[in-house]
Order: sequence, then structure tokens, then C-alpha cells
Amino acid sequence: MKTKIIPTVKDILKDLDKGTYRVGRHEFLADIFKCGAFAVSNRFDIKNAEKREEAYISIIKKYDKDMQTLISGIFAKIFVLLSSQIEFGFNDYLGEIYMRSDTSNSKAGQFFTPYHVSKLCAEMVIDTGTVSNFIKNDGVMTLNEPACGAGGMVLATADVLYNKYNFNISRNLFVECGDIDERCVAMTYLQLSLAGIPAVIYQRNSLTMETYDRWETPAYIMQWLRFRKFG
Repeated sequence: MKTKIIPTVKDILKDLDKGTYRVGRHEFLADIFKCGAFAVSNRFDIKNAEKREEAYISIIKKYDKDMQTLISGIFAKIFVLLSSQIEFGFNDYLGEIYMRSDTSNSKAGQFFTPYHVSKLCAEMVIDTGTVSNFIKNDGVMTLNEPACGAGGMVLATADVLYNKYNFNISRNLFVECGDIDERCVAMTYLQLSLAGIPAVIYQRNSLTMETYDRWETPAYIMQWLRFRKFG
């Protein structure tokens, strides 16, 4: 039996370096995240597929064939890494890539919470009795994160619920979150989608509630009848 090889953040950062001599690191990484989000969304979100396919094409046509191949290869590694969280462990992988690639907006105070801190916060606030009640009654626990970054706090909560309480995060958890930065929306969408979490992610100003876009994860779309009243 072959051992599954999981790409690491270090592997992805090395591949990222191969493309950033041709285009700015900030733009290149943002394009990878957005193209990846479009690719996942367009398999499930039919009503937005045409618009997002056009956006995908407008991004990818900036690059020559070799760069397009590199983008596909990097996203393939991201896909495998994020799809393996249930089996090999949760983490804010895209947030780590984002911060370690020196593309975050530090001038705007954009610093993501380290994952171990997010997980500690989740462990402190999750109530055993409440979780047990949702499990017993097959209820839907709701979580709101108005400034989600890459989704690290949401992933940490899902981590604790799944691994400590054996909570079904694909059936009994609904997440609504948002961020004004479209890169963050793409990162959160990818991380929650590939972890199997039902969620609606908004690109919005959390102070004025002005909303620019809405992303629905596959787990939300496939269980729309169950979650429609929450999102």
C-alpha cells in the first residue's frame, strides 16, 4: 500500500518562487488563490459559473503556457494539502503561505492570528454541554466570523469540534463569514470548501455591511435544503 504524500507549505513556497521573477509575488499568489476558488466554485455553483469563468479567463490569459502550468501545479498541491485536513490535521495553511510569502497588507494592520492561538481560543469558548445538545438533536450550530482573514479561526473551531467532540462539521455546523479583501475571501472559500464545511463567505465591509460578492461552499450547496434558513 502506497503512503499518501502530502505537499507542505514549504513545498508550495518553493514553487511560488519559480514564478515571481516574472510577476510580482503579491499579484501571483492572489491570482493562484482566485483561480483556485473559481475552479472549485464552478463545479458546484451553477448560477455564478459563467461570471466566474469569465473572471478566471481574464486572469489566466495574462500568463504564458509555462506560467499557466506552474499555476496549475501549485494549485494541485494546495488542493491535496487542504483536502487532507480531516485525515492529517487542520491548520491555517493558506494563511501561513500568505504571511510567509510577504504579501500581506501590513500597512493596513493585516496580520493573521497564529493557528495555535486560534485553536486555544476555540477550546476556551466551546461549551461541552452545548455541543452535546447539538449532537443529540442533530441540530445545526452556527458560527459567524465577520473579519475572517484566511479562515483560520473557523478552521480552529472545526478542528476542536471534530477531533475533541466527534462533531459532524459537514452536517451540524454552518458558518457565515466575510472579509473586505477578495484574496482573503478566496482563501477562506478554498479552506472551508476543501474541509467539507457548509459556509457562505461574503466579500463585504463588516462595518457598513456593504456587500460585493457571495461564495457558497460545495457542502452548503449540496445540503441547501438543510442550511437555506441560515444562509
